[in-house]
Amino acid sequence: MDAPCPYRIGQSVVYKPSSKGWAYEQHSVEPWKLMLGNTYVVKEILDNNYVVVEGPEHPGGGMHWTEFVAAEI
Repeated sequence: MDAPCPYRIGQSVVYKPSSKGWAYEQHSVEPWKLMLGNTYVVKEILDNNYVVVEGPEHPGGGMHWTEFVAAEI
């Protein structure tokens, strides 16, 4: 079972997808518009696993939390 999302709403995270996640996004019909390495703010957490960030809306409603890392403060 997956660990629950360690992030909280309002926290800054950096989009650093896994190779599998990056490949999936590049080949999807409507790729997400997040930029690799950019920092985003968590707007919502769905099912304790999926992160929705402020800005571009993911067509699937969010990305698995493992596709992000906590931003350095």
